[in-house]
Amino acid sequence: MENDKKLHIAMFPWLAFGHIIPFLELAKLTAQKGHFISFISTPNNIARLPKLPLDISPLIKFVKLTLPNIYQDKLPPNAEATSDVPQNIVPYLKHSYDGLEQQLFEFLEDSKPDWIIYDFAPYWLPPITAKLSISTAFFNLMFTSTLCILGPSATAMIVGDDPRNKPEDFTVPPKWVPFPTNQAYRLYQAKHIFNDHFGVNPSGISDVFRAGSIISGSDLIVLRTCLELQMESKWVELTGKLHQKPVIPIGLLPPSLCSKEHDDDNLLDKDDDTWLNIRNWLDKQKNGSIVYVAFGSEVTLGHEDLTELALGLEESGLPFFWALKKPNWLSPWSYLLGLRKGLKIVALFGQVGSHSIRY
Repeated sequence: MENDKKLHIAMFPWLAFGHIIPFLELAKLTAQKGHFISFISTPNNIARLPKLPLDISPLIKFVKLTLPNIYQDKLPPNAEATSDVPQNIVPYLKHSYDGLEQQLFEFLEDSKPDWIIYDFAPYWLPPITAKLSISTAFFNLMFTSTLCILGPSATAMIVGDDPRNKPEDFTVPPKWVPFPTNQAYRLYQAKHIFNDHFGVNPSGISDVFRAGSIISGSDLIVLRTCLELQMESKWVELTGKLHQKPVIPIGLLPPSLCSKEHDDDNLLDKDDDTWLNIRNWLDKQKNGSIVYVAFGSEVTLGHEDLTELALGLEESGLPFFWALKKPNWLSPWSYLLGLRKGLKIVALFGQVGSHSIRY
C-alpha cells in the first residue's frame, strides 16, 4: 500500500538550539515510524546534540555542512549557533547560513529525498526544491498566533503589502483576526519586532521576508502545537486560511528523557535517578502550586538579575522549578546554595547545560 511506503526525509533547522532540538525530536518521532532521516546542520552543532536511542539511530543520518565564515571580523572561530554569539551578531550568522545554499543543493541533488522539512530562514531553498521535485514542509516553531499576526499572507510578508508601518500598529490585534483576542504586543515589544524582524538587517534580508518566502514555497505548514490548548484551534484554522496551505499540528514535542550511559550502550533509561527525583518531588506538590521559571537557552542572566530572581522566588514562599543555564561566572553552584534558605539542584540536562533547581 502507498501509505506503507517508507520515506527519505531531510530536515534543515536554523542555527539555534531552540530550533535544532525540536527538529531532532520530530526526527526521532518520524524515525520511529520507519522513515529515514537526513538531519542537516553544521559540525559543531551536530557534535553538541544528545546521542540517539539505539533503536532509531540507524534511521537518522547526520549530514554536516561547512558554515562559511563570511564575517571573520564579526563571528568568533567555530561560532555555528546563536548561543555562540551576542544577539547583535546573529544577522551575520544568518548571512553565513545563507552561504550553505550550494552545499545543500548538491546534497539534495545527490540524495533525492522525498521530503524536506525546513525552518524559517533559508528563503532561497523553495526554488531549489521545486527544481528537484522535492516535497516541502515548513516547521513553524513560533506561537501559532505569532505566525498569524506577522502578516496577512505569505505573499504580503514577501512584498511588504502590510498596512502596519509603525510599531504602534502592532499594539492592537490585526484586522485580519476574525475573533476576539488580546494577542498583541506592548509598545516596547512592538518596537523590537518592528526593528528586528520587519527591517532589513546586516544579512541583507528581513526575517519576515525569509518566513514569507518559506511559507509561500512550502507544500504544507507543520505547527508545534496541539488543539487542546485554549483558543489554539482558532489560530490553527486561521493560519491555514491566511497562508492558503494545509496545516498539521503535531503536538508540543517536549525533549526526550535524558539518556544515561551504561558501559557499552546509551539506551534511554526511563528509571534515571535524576528524572525520578524530579518526578517524585513534583508528585508531592499541590496542583497549580509550582512556579516554573525558564528563559530558554539563549538568555544569560547577569549576576544582579540572577540574585534578585533567586531571592524573589524564595521570598514568595512558593515551590518553584527553575531551568537555568549556568552562567560562565557562576562557579561553583554553591553561590546559589548559600542563598538564605538555600536552593537544591535536582537535575542536570546535558545538551544545553541547563540545571533544574527547586525550592
